Amino acid sequence: MKTTHPIKTWILLVVAGLCALTLMTIRVNADPTQAIQNTGDKYDWTGELVKLDSSTRVMTVKTRVVGSQAPAEFEHFKAGDRIVVTWSGFYNYGDGINGAMPYDTTKWSEAGEYAFPVEFVSYDSAHQEVTFKILIPSGSVEALKSLKPGEWIRATSPHHPADEKAVIVDVKPYVGSNTKG
Repeated sequence: MKTTHPIKTWILLVVAGLCALTLMTIRVNADPTQAIQNTGDKYDWTGELVKLDSSTRVMTVKTRVVGSQAPAEFEHFKAGDRIVVTWSGFYNYGDGINGAMPYDTTKWSEAGEYAFPVEFVSYDSAHQEVTFKILIPSGSVEALKSLKPGEWIRATSPHHPADEKAVIVDVKPYVGSNTKG
């Protein structure tokens, strides 16, 4: 049976650690615009339909809140406030709202690649859910008319939307959306 010398094992571990550190350093120092290009220009997110006003194209949706920061932030808002929500995002999917801030017409687009302005409706701290209103594209209205409150939607939003009236590019019923999940 052949055994590895302890110094050789130690050297191998040091080299592996340095390689991992180098890769992390490259990732941290990467140009953020390059990361956006690599993840695509859009991401999907899901929510529970609360209401659809097809005449104004305004959808009221409820979605989950993740992390510890957002719940404290939502306590400062009242129904009707314009706010900017930030999704906990990874590549092309927003998983839940992890941040919110007051809306500022000059700075909302700087909030990040998973952020956009909405009208705040309510925050349910017991269920960790936020409800908000948002304008949807005219082409999405027909697809949502058959949905009932409580059914789920899948929306697609651009990373870094250029216009606050175009923060959603598409909304469709979420397949298998008849149950909360």
